[in-house]
Amino acid sequence: MATILIADPDPATGSLLEVLVLRLGHRPIGQWELTEGETPDLMLLEPASRVGLRQARRLRSRNPEMPILCVSIDPPCEELRELGIADHVMKPFRRSQLERALEAALIPATQGLEARI
Repeated sequence: MATILIADPDPATGSLLEVLVLRLGHRPIGQWELTEGETPDLMLLEPASRVGLRQARRLRSRNPEMPILCVSIDPPCEELRELGIADHVMKPFRRSQLERALEAALIPATQGLEARI
């Protein structure tokens, strides 16, 4: 089970992402629920959220390996490429698209965990 930070400025989309993350067996947290010093296993980022982008940069500086999955209606921009996003899922998306992207982004984290055990 991974902890997945959801940073989307639209409450309805945030709720949808939360439900999908729960269905996959992971723990979703909102961007205001993240405690100081906590690093999620993955971040779902809507780049229209300026607060989310700032948070992504802070998290990336603390943990360069944390995958960031962009979920947006806009194509990836230079700022996102510099951030090193793991993947980009265009809205509107099919549930299966998001699920595949999430699982693929989490694989390196899971493999690293297995190697340490």
